[in-house]
Amino acid sequence: MTSSPRSDREVRRAAAVHWFNHHRAGDMTPDDERLFAQWLSQAPENRDAYEEMERDWAILGAVAEDPEILAAREADRRVFDNPRRMRRIAAVAAAALLAMTSAWMVVDSGLVRGVAEPAGVEVAAYRTNLGQRMTFSLADGSEVTLDTDSELLTSDMRETRNLELVRGRAFFRVAEDPARPFIVRAGDKTVRAIGTAFEVSKEGAAVTVTLVEGAVRVAEDDGLLRPGHHVDMQPGGQLSALGTRGWVVEPVDVEQQTSWLNGQLVFLGDPLAEAVAEMNRYSEQKIVFLDGRIPERNIVGVFRTGDVDSFVRAIELNGIAEIVSRGEKKIELSVQ
Repeated sequence: MTSSPRSDREVRRAAAVHWFNHHRAGDMTPDDERLFAQWLSQAPENRDAYEEMERDWAILGAVAEDPEILAAREADRRVFDNPRRMRRIAAVAAAALLAMTSAWMVVDSGLVRGVAEPAGVEVAAYRTNLGQRMTFSLADGSEVTLDTDSELLTSDMRETRNLELVRGRAFFRVAEDPARPFIVRAGDKTVRAIGTAFEVSKEGAAVTVTLVEGAVRVAEDDGLLRPGHHVDMQPGGQLSALGTRGWVVEPVDVEQQTSWLNGQLVFLGDPLAEAVAEMNRYSEQKIVFLDGRIPERNIVGVFRTGDVDSFVRAIELNGIAEIVSRGEKKIELSVQ
């Protein structure tokens, strides 16, 4: 799969569509509202993109009240004077209009866009911004949740179920279809499943696969100088692979590993350096230690994604470090 980089305008339009639909659905959580406000304040262009989306939606509503359309409605009412039949026709028409409008907004915004594919297979790209999380359904019935600052390419899913995690992290709940394996590529690794739930993370050359339920096979591309190999994973297992240095498979707490799906990060004695890196993935304001000296300490706690303030307070209360400076882009700490 190949893709061309999207412009800043396309990225902003994609985010505007996401937040607009989220607001209309009426299921915004307080954390969602905070992230939305943060996104709006990041750049004037973000607010402009959102207001443009609101205007477009208002224009569509105005079209429905056009005199010619109202006249056509009245003509239809006289022909189809059965109230029950009219309700059915109106419902079908409304659904068709909503589907057409939704498709126009998504395609026009760049949230899902066609990507050139050598084999002629239609591909769509999904991307999240920093601090954003997105859940969507694929044409085969599978569900995907894309974590912060991530990008995923998908096939049209009608004949083949091939996806590529370009970067970041994604959770897949796969619709069962034995005739069409569900294949996720991350770098030179492929994860093959039929009906299961698993997480794939790709940061540079490092790939991590966590299996929640079902079974998957993780394989590596064959090389000219070395044969490819594979691992069949069992639920509760996590595979970590850093380039060609070998693979490590070990049992993990899958609820902890997938806590980000609920907007939380759970640390159960994790190294502080790893916890800091995980918190920084969700926030523009980074946690930084003077001279890069992060204490070799472990941390226990549950924090909301992006809530660096609570995380830093916990570090201070535990006597690990103290704040020496606080700015818009970073909170600097010194070891006590």
